Amino acid sequence: MLPKDQHQSTPLSVLLKRELASEKIEKPEIFHGQASQSRKGEDFTLLKTECERVLGDGVTTYSVFGLFDGHNGSAAAIYSKENLFNNILRAIPSNLNRDEWVSALPRALVSGFVKTDKDFQERGQISGTTATFVIIEGWVVTVASVGDSRCVLESAEGEIYYLSAEHRLECNIEERERIIASGGQVGRLNTGGGTEIGPLRCWPGGLCLSRSIGDTDIGEFIVPVPYVKQVKLSSAGGRLIIASDGVWDALTTETAFECCRGMPPETAASQIVKEAIEPKGLRDDTTCIVIDILPVEKPSPPMAQPKKNGKGVFKVMFGKKNRESSSEAERDSFQMDVVEELFEEGSALLAERFDMRYPVCNMFKLFVCAVCQAEIKPGEGISVNASGSGDSRKRRPWDGPFLCLSCQEKREAMEGR
Repeated sequence: MLPKDQHQSTPLSVLLKRELASEKIEKPEIFHGQASQSRKGEDFTLLKTECERVLGDGVTTYSVFGLFDGHNGSAAAIYSKENLFNNILRAIPSNLNRDEWVSALPRALVSGFVKTDKDFQERGQISGTTATFVIIEGWVVTVASVGDSRCVLESAEGEIYYLSAEHRLECNIEERERIIASGGQVGRLNTGGGTEIGPLRCWPGGLCLSRSIGDTDIGEFIVPVPYVKQVKLSSAGGRLIIASDGVWDALTTETAFECCRGMPPETAASQIVKEAIEPKGLRDDTTCIVIDILPVEKPSPPMAQPKKNGKGVFKVMFGKKNRESSSEAERDSFQMDVVEELFEEGSALLAERFDMRYPVCNMFKLFVCAVCQAEIKPGEGISVNASGSGDSRKRRPWDGPFLCLSCQEKREAMEGR
């Protein structure tokens, strides 16, 4: 036995390594595949697995999937594919544990989307793109989206969940009202003589979408602020489909899942694209990514049972995280067989997306712009709560987080001020 002053201790780094190794055992297996048929060459994808949250440890891994459906050219889609991920990572504070890192994702995604749009518009190019960006860390799936590409989930229990928002003006009255209030106009294409045709569009420019990255020529009220949803799957896993509007204009969500039931992801993605273009031929770029999130002991595609109550019925309510349960056992047993909603927010206002009541509000660096991450000299930062929109939740203008002058101008333009 060693003297007290010479006793051996395990280094903290080793303890953390063991904890992370234990955590890895509980993580799911991720299998993915993609397929695409190109008409205009404006769809692009990003697929990255085994990304490291803690560089070099080989354990704290997560996966990233992105789909970018360009319009008016491919420049915005290519730029977003190359820069959006890094912009998101720069907005996540360093030295966070896993739970803090996951909690920081929704706010970092907003920062990354806005910075990507701001930087691209400074290049003077006029194309635009939708963006659907998915981060999978363990059983937690975080999705940020602008535009009309879609990310949907079918759990192993057979329920279907929408993880992205619909930003087509035709079917989103709140977005139509926001654009009009910000100085834009919404209407159909006028062919003369009072005849209007086609879907609702934003004028000037004629874009059918209310949110995108790029589109410098249309107006800042077409915002890059994403809808974000974060959910936790049950340990049985599930299947994600991320696809451009070339798929969803032809297939319902339920049909997309049914047509590839039991197939591995690569085959499933090809089958979905085939089903989408078969009736009318290739009318648009049609791209699909399929991702299976499975327990390690079940390395086969999820075999969710068809819904007993017929087609067209989708799960719209999530199991809520019970934060008031007094018993740890109760929390552990709370609806473990359903998808659990952790976060959801779709506001276009940065003051609401950077609200101080956000769980990791104290992680913002005081003298760094919350959007572009540029250093701000003391006294030069502008609170995101300054010149608020009148929302009752707005904070005092001297409360952070802060924006640099350039990003404050971007924010005011997006809000029509």
